[in-house]
Amino acid sequence: MRSASAVWWACVVSAVLPSLSWAIRVETLTGVLADGRPVEVVAGQVLVRFSTAAAHAQARAAALESRGGRDRGSVGGTDWALVDLPPGMKVSEGLGWVKALPGALAAEPNHVMRPNRTPNDPIVSSQWALRAVNAFGAWEYETGGSSRVTVAVIDAGIDAVHPDLSGKLVGTSRFYDPDLGDGDQSGVNQPPTPACNHATRVAGVAGASSDNGLGIAGMSWGAGLLSLKVFEDNDCDLTDSGCGLSGCATSIAAVVAALNYARTLHNTAAIGKIVVNMSIGDAVTCPGALQAGVTDAVNDGLLLVASAGNDGSGVMSPANCTGVMPVGATDENNAVASFSSRGSAMASYGLVAPGVIVVTSTLGDTYAGATGTSFSAPMVSGAAALVWSARPEFTAEQVKQTLRLSADNIGAMGLASVGSRVMGDASGAGRLNAFRAMRLAVRGTLADFEGDAKAIAFPNPFRPGADGQTTLTVPLEVQGSRLSIKVYDAAGRLVRELSSTSWDGKNTAGARVASGVYTFFVSTDKGSALGRLTVVR
Repeated sequence: MRSASAVWWACVVSAVLPSLSWAIRVETLTGVLADGRPVEVVAGQVLVRFSTAAAHAQARAAALESRGGRDRGSVGGTDWALVDLPPGMKVSEGLGWVKALPGALAAEPNHVMRPNRTPNDPIVSSQWALRAVNAFGAWEYETGGSSRVTVAVIDAGIDAVHPDLSGKLVGTSRFYDPDLGDGDQSGVNQPPTPACNHATRVAGVAGASSDNGLGIAGMSWGAGLLSLKVFEDNDCDLTDSGCGLSGCATSIAAVVAALNYARTLHNTAAIGKIVVNMSIGDAVTCPGALQAGVTDAVNDGLLLVASAGNDGSGVMSPANCTGVMPVGATDENNAVASFSSRGSAMASYGLVAPGVIVVTSTLGDTYAGATGTSFSAPMVSGAAALVWSARPEFTAEQVKQTLRLSADNIGAMGLASVGSRVMGDASGAGRLNAFRAMRLAVRGTLADFEGDAKAIAFPNPFRPGADGQTTLTVPLEVQGSRLSIKVYDAAGRLVRELSSTSWDGKNTAGARVASGVYTFFVSTDKGSALGRLTVVR
């Protein structure tokens, strides 16, 4: 049994860029997009629209041949031709060269196109929380593999044999005995073992293996997971209710020791940047020893995220410690959950994320819905890992501000403000929007966000026979009345006008559509958005 100063769970538990192999050579054109990102094009080729006048053909052929180029003929029966550039010529140079050819009317790169970054995990269509924070849009910018980031889970120990987690574990997992307080309580726990199912669920939300054809998708596909176990096996058990046993608790000394270990790994080659997730809490003002450990970690550049708590009153510690980002919970109606803790710490430093029946990994190689701010926090930790992977030069504070400044205003009464954004004591800066966060991180502004909304389909690719239906999202910035969704085929023909955001893959006549790429146009009284969807029969 633990003393009254023990740190208790912050959860309420309820039941239940893919890597491609290209035959073509890829070249990048830098500074082409408005945000400065490079554009991928096929090396050694350009697309050219030529005049049909016969007088130009012979001279053009001679000019191409003299430099080792080649006209490979019409592209799909259009008036555009594919041209091989002279050996060694870059596409940026080649565009100018072909424009000078006899009869050339226009030229452009042969752009590389890749599948939309929608994971193939079979349960992803049930992960409403990912849809709520627009993770699918975020993944178009970053899936977490651009630079190394690790989510350190200070919790009950991650289940190392869970198939959706085992491949994500990095570094040496450790155990900190909560009964010891001498500051030297670290023991190797490799491979990590769970005291109960809590950490396994937390880890799945933040960084379950994604696009692996198995189970669920984590917020960050590429983030590593580090298990820092601060609960003792004998105090908990491996059932759904085992995390809530009266003796299943840890101590400040154990948590600070785990933070101290994480500090030694931050910015190392194997671990990279560290986001610390603490889905634990105690209903007291941040104790001095805990604040000291937090301050040391923050000063060393780590990003600390903690669950706000589940008693509906003040934010618990460590979420109320200076330097920690507190995270509250929202439900499927985008409202702050009644149990979510609130207060000035939320208004000043926090935000909210889905925390009701969040589908995640659990013990026994299975998956279940879990409720509580314990599962809102790792969603933010995973989003922080995405931002940091895309922008490794950011400080932890810049990552936190990126998440807060891009959050969706869900209408909570405000107590403070950042710039023109109103902050609430229940909702903080608002609800996490991973897509907006990535857009802000990459482009440095959201000023051009209006009118450039992106609609997302999931699952995508969509297999009507196996999936049943695909959901076509309405981006938050265009949500309104008079909803209209129209689906068009590759030739621009209207296939179906929908009365809801679900599509069964059938046309107006009730017949299943053919395999191919479809475009859907979403419009409301607030604006419009386009999306693409691949149907596979």
